[in-house]
Amino acid sequence: MAEIRGAVSNSLPEPEPSADAHLVQRFSAGEASAFDDLVAAHQQRVARLAQRLLGWPQDVDDVVQDVFLAALGNLKKFRGDCGLATWLTTITLNKCRSRRRKRFLQWRFLQHKESEAVATDKAPETTAEMETLERVRGAVRALPARYREVVVLHYLEEMPVAKVGDVLGISRGAAEVRLHRARARLKTLLASLGEE
Repeated sequence: MAEIRGAVSNSLPEPEPSADAHLVQRFSAGEASAFDDLVAAHQQRVARLAQRLLGWPQDVDDVVQDVFLAALGNLKKFRGDCGLATWLTTITLNKCRSRRRKRFLQWRFLQHKESEAVATDKAPETTAEMETLERVRGAVRALPARYREVVVLHYLEEMPVAKVGDVLGISRGAAEVRLHRARARLKTLLASLGEE
């Protein structure tokens, strides 16, 4: 899966866990600027993750805002059982899942309305003109959500498989199975795109 890593911009380093713990302590002590510092430290990583999970850029800013609003409302309850970056990743994952469900429902509604009005033809695909980067991104976007999530977290966010399992709330073995199936689908998708 070197193509996936190579086709996407490099990951931003996560802030040091001790720095995160200090931010949480400052926030819990009532220091208002601590949350601004937390946002500054994690915003780019959260936005990049949301972009990768959603596959469309127009909703990323809304999701990032939702993530940090949820974090603001729950930061005092944060127990530190996991790292702050992992906690924010889980929130981002949940917000992206909600956004995808909302998008799907909107799409179904519009499809229904369009089919009632007139029969529509699909727009021609231009995959032959796409660069390798766009092929890989398109293939990742085409994966079902459960497979896209493990690919994004493992290959693009560079999380170990065990941590991917923790973030998704599944066992390491289940994460490995999803990753294996995702790789098989990507291989098929990328092979078919290459033939066009």
